[in-house]
Amino acid sequence: MLSVVEVLMFSPRSRQRTLRLGTLLSLTAFGCVSPSTSVGSRRPTLQRDEISSAEIVAGLTRYKTAYDIVLALRPTMLVSRSMTSRQSGMTLWESDGGIKVYLDGIRYGGVESLATIPASTVREVRWLSALDATTRYGTGHTAGAITVTSRTGRP
Repeated sequence: MLSVVEVLMFSPRSRQRTLRLGTLLSLTAFGCVSPSTSVGSRRPTLQRDEISSAEIVAGLTRYKTAYDIVLALRPTMLVSRSMTSRQSGMTLWESDGGIKVYLDGIRYGGVESLATIPASTVREVRWLSALDATTRYGTGHTAGAITVTSRTGRP
């Protein structure tokens, strides 16, 4: 004689429920798995405010200076993003204006100073917003800053 549990487990209706539950769990598990990619097909993601060492090395023969690197790879870094008053059109905080350039953490000059840094010595270039530059280097960075890390400088 069959017990009640055996009757419920093997009834057509319970098999259908079990099958549906198993299908649902399988689809859920497969949906959570990220798609696999072949080793060579992955491209590095480009950061808007950073030029990585890999990008610099890849085009090193085309660039002579740090300015050439920035102009070719992230020209928006060269655009001043200062905070201005909508009513007067004047800068909210008066300073010597413009984007500041730092080489290995030391003030180097304005954007034009990038043209004096040889491309072969550049490891990485980053753009800092006015807030980030002020936090790191102090006041007077209303247009932001560009930091250049050299191959021999501090990481």
